[in-house]
Amino acid sequence: MALSSLNIKPFHVLMFVIWQLGLIFSGQQIFPVFFNYAPKWKCQLDGLNDEDDANLTDNDSGMSNNSCSLTKSERCALYEKCQGNITFEPSPFYSLIQEFDLVCGHRSHFATVASSCQFAGVIFGTFIFGHLGDRFGRRLTSIVGMSIGVFFACASGLSPTWLIFGVMRFIAGTTVGCVLVVVYMFVFEHILPEQRMFLRCFFNWGTARIIISLICMMLPYWRWASIGTALAAAPIIPLMLIFVPESPVWLESQQKQKKQRIAANQIAVISLDVEIAKDKCETKMGTVLERQFSKMSVIEQLKVFKVRDLVAGRKMALKTGVICFMWFTAGMSTYISDLNIGNLGGDFYYNQLIIGTVISLSKTLVFWLDTYVPGFSRRLLHQVSQSLVIVCFVAVMLIMIIVPAAQQCSGGGKTSLDLLIVALNITGVVFIEYTWDACYLCGAECFPTEMRTLGISCCSLMARVGAFLAPTVAHMADVWTPAPFAAVSAIGLVSLTLSFFFLEETKPKTTTDATLVAE
Repeated sequence: MALSSLNIKPFHVLMFVIWQLGLIFSGQQIFPVFFNYAPKWKCQLDGLNDEDDANLTDNDSGMSNNSCSLTKSERCALYEKCQGNITFEPSPFYSLIQEFDLVCGHRSHFATVASSCQFAGVIFGTFIFGHLGDRFGRRLTSIVGMSIGVFFACASGLSPTWLIFGVMRFIAGTTVGCVLVVVYMFVFEHILPEQRMFLRCFFNWGTARIIISLICMMLPYWRWASIGTALAAAPIIPLMLIFVPESPVWLESQQKQKKQRIAANQIAVISLDVEIAKDKCETKMGTVLERQFSKMSVIEQLKVFKVRDLVAGRKMALKTGVICFMWFTAGMSTYISDLNIGNLGGDFYYNQLIIGTVISLSKTLVFWLDTYVPGFSRRLLHQVSQSLVIVCFVAVMLIMIIVPAAQQCSGGGKTSLDLLIVALNITGVVFIEYTWDACYLCGAECFPTEMRTLGISCCSLMARVGAFLAPTVAHMADVWTPAPFAAVSAIGLVSLTLSFFFLEETKPKTTTDATLVAE
């Protein structure tokens, strides 16, 4: 019953597949977890052969809040002392830092630089491609962006040095920004309003995370995995090039009615329902957009919008500010939770697979709530999810404050307290994903068509800034262990307050309606 009410046509299925392929490519964001993997090693020096010291590895650092473990600097001191006497154990993944000897010492920070290059590319790409998407169209920008991304992600696997690898990953990172902004809007404007939550719930980041992890498991060498993860998303290019026309919504906003009608006819053919698609184009889009453009002069219709237009007027500025801060909070919370999630079972791949599976399965709950609970609004989705994120991280913070560190370390290995902290982290990750759903839906539905990708790109830029600051916040754990969780809880509380008082409800609106209410 729920699926039949979504009016899913073959064309919509095609758009769902395109979005999932885009998410697989955006999975390049977690690839640093793999190419930065530090293998376990054993020191053969006399006096350092007991079980505790002989098997210490840089890979253990940052994976647990267990204060019994040596710090990374202590591990690296041991590693440097053992130079020439290091024996690497069989590794589940042969990483870049092992091939270029970036495990410890003065060269170890080069691996972080390579990761930062990719991340800087994402920040740059979200802003640049957002402008291009509004100026030249969603389809052309998406095809060009994905072609560049797949090429340079594959090329990074052939890099002779870590520096060239970093440059290649920077360029590939810019096109991840294209996926997160332009490809998303390209898909969003092609599907029906009632299909938006279905898209977010069944074609999601959790599935992409699982696929990336499985590819790395099957291709356990950073060069092969670089190429494999890029090629997995490559089918998106011919699909968009051959089967999918430009967004009719964008074409209409540019006063290109003839091209809009041609695009609508192409969609009708793929949908196998010509009359319904034609009627929808002429009545739903034509009538609404006719009213929309009758209010605007020709100059306004062809206006090239800039960032300052997102804050033009008190109402628009408030709307943009609230949405951007929601994205900033989601970005920071996501990255901090990844840094603190810990190793769930000793297996390198198990952590990513279980997180991806939990995220993917949990998304179905949101879909059923959105379908069967009429009062389940975008505001409610964000506010309930953000509240539960705060509860989870406050709980972890209190455990770390109340329970003495010595007790947390007792017994060796993982204690029940460790498992409780891990469980709370996973639960928090799930609800952070729900806040992402609210961020994407509210952002796409509240910005007018003419500046929608520009608005989403600014929001995405704020999310990347939050993620960029997250490692610094996570580093505060060296001073006070609960600090990262306290920071996430505090910033989450601010986001929740802004959402409660200022976030407007957008659930019933179509993407064309957004233009009518954008003033």
